[in-house]
Amino acid sequence: MTVPGHVVGYVEDIAASLAAVRADLVGVYLHGSAVLGGFDAARSDVDVLVVVSEPGEGAARRRMGEAIAATAARCPGAGLELSVITAATARELGDCPFEVHVNTTGAEPVIVPGAGPGGDLDLVLHAAVCRERGRAVLGPPPAEVFGSPPRQRILAAMAADLRWAIDGGQAAYAVLNACRAVRFAEESRLCSKVDGARWYLARHPDAATVTAALARHGGDGPGPSGERALAFVEGCGLTRWAEQGR
Repeated sequence: MTVPGHVVGYVEDIAASLAAVRADLVGVYLHGSAVLGGFDAARSDVDVLVVVSEPGEGAARRRMGEAIAATAARCPGAGLELSVITAATARELGDCPFEVHVNTTGAEPVIVPGAGPGGDLDLVLHAAVCRERGRAVLGPPPAEVFGSPPRQRILAAMAADLRWAIDGGQAAYAVLNACRAVRFAEESRLCSKVDGARWYLARHPDAATVTAALARHGGDGPGPSGERALAFVEGCGLTRWAEQGR
């Protein structure tokens, strides 16, 4: 998969900004659609996972967040989604604590220093993608930094993301990611949501809900209803996957 050069250049700028405020920067890793395929500058986020050696204090976390948020205007996608984690978390994940999370997809950047109890379950899937398909913009190869999350934990993280999408009214997103999850459940292969939908349709060409979701993603049509999306996601095994990760 060819990673868009302008996206890599932007993440290199982020790496330089972080190196100026964190001497213990281990690596900066690009994941998401930029490495899995299907990146669209008009709709896709730039997804980044940053690893540092040691936990920082509150002020240090805030400085990292501000340095990252300052790059928002240069983002070549719909926005930046970035989390900073320690090397220990990258290896073991545990409760998925993070140092800081930055989201620039809205009108104003959102900086969240630290995490409450339980951390961020999304980091399970982010770390898995980084290890298997990620691009090291700075630092060692991903397989030397990120541990291998158990398969059941990845499925549980996918199930949690699907539940979030359904609850948030993002029907097309939920359906496409359900296809991605089914492929992982059957083949243990991580792919983009678009590739997951195409894979599913190759096996189930009459799946109208998936066809509608894929069309919606491409800007054509209203997409599936929330009811149809929920029925599809539940039929794919949402509840079973969630229980496997407990």
